Amino acid sequence: MTETTLYPPGWSVQRFQVVGSTMDIARDLADHDAPDRTVVRADIQTGGRGRFGRQWVSEAGNLYMTLLLREDRPLADCAQLSFAAALALYDAIGLPDVTLKWPNDVLIGGKKTAGILLEAGGPSAAPWILIGMGVNVAHHPQDAPYPVTHVAQEAYPHGADTLCRSVLEGIDHWRGIWHKQGATSIHAAWLDKAHGRGQDIRVRLTSKEIVGRFETLDADGALVVLDKAGTRHRISAGDVFFA
Repeated sequence: MTETTLYPPGWSVQRFQVVGSTMDIARDLADHDAPDRTVVRADIQTGGRGRFGRQWVSEAGNLYMTLLLREDRPLADCAQLSFAAALALYDAIGLPDVTLKWPNDVLIGGKKTAGILLEAGGPSAAPWILIGMGVNVAHHPQDAPYPVTHVAQEAYPHGADTLCRSVLEGIDHWRGIWHKQGATSIHAAWLDKAHGRGQDIRVRLTSKEIVGRFETLDADGALVVLDKAGTRHRISAGDVFFA
């Protein structure tokens, strides 16, 4: 399979050997009118990052890419694309022990194997959205502060190229469902695959920590946690830890 036939129809992919960050390149492309379904992919990133600016180790052999999507709908609605991206990764990996961790991680056997990062800009009524993805395919960091793994270690039978194509196909699928059926449908699908639903979790916020049962998502995709006092907490950003 050649580079030009590697990706699904309709996707325009720019692939690099080494970049600082695929997010930075994709943001520049977005500002210069690059079309919907543009992908920036790199074999190595020297400045990869996750949520809150945390470093994302990006050595050769894994999958690092940022997708540029354009939407004709309010910017506030487009955060739901993070759930579409998580579902696309879930389907693409396709292993029995894959689960999804709120807000943006993919786990195998409870160990992190992929992360998703969203950024957006442009006109509020017709924004561009960047979906950054880092997937541990051939290896994983050895010094992470939480359990990690990579898909080859978990018996995924293909390499990063095949996984990339499957993810892009999955984005087309789940984005289409979001367009036609709304956020409720992708929330329901995500919840079916959610790690720790119905269990006690800890959510670390900027100034406090909430402990309670992970109940559901609200209409905006926020996490709903019921504490022992019977108070429901709506959490739009935070770090989740499992008991």
